Formats: sequence, C-alpha cells, structure tokens
Amino acid sequence: MGIRLKPGLVERLRETRGLPSDAALARFIGVDRTTLRRIMAGSQPSGAFIACFCSAFGLGLGEAFEIVDASAHRRVAA
Repeated sequence: MGIRLKPGLVERLRETRGLPSDAALARFIGVDRTTLRRIMAGSQPSGAFIACFCSAFGLGLGEAFEIVDASAHRRVAA
C-alpha cells in the first residue's frame, strides 16, 4: 500500500492560487522543487511533505491524498 496526491489536484490548486511554476508551488508549500516534482511523478511522499502540503492549502489528508495498492501498480507496469 502507498499514498499519492489525488490526480489533478495540484493543477487545480496551482490555478486557483495563481502559482505559475513548480518553483512557486514548492515555495508556497515549503518544500524543495525537486521533492515536489518527484512526488508529482508518483513517488511516495514523506510525512513531512504530506503535513506541509495539507497545511499550505488548508486540506485534510483525505482531501489531498489517496491510498493506492503499490503491488497492483507494479504488476501493471511490468
């Protein structure tokens, strides 16, 4: 099992907050741009990232992230 950002959420939040770039979004969240890009690409976020993301946008954990079956993803990718 894993956790990931809900699909399409970052784009919607970026648009509503007027954050034109990954760098601006990362600064708003309080994380490194590389970390943001890695997580947007599907990497497992850390607890610190999850807390920063939810706090920055005033979202609950379930509003921003979803649980995924990582083993099913690996089977599909193989």
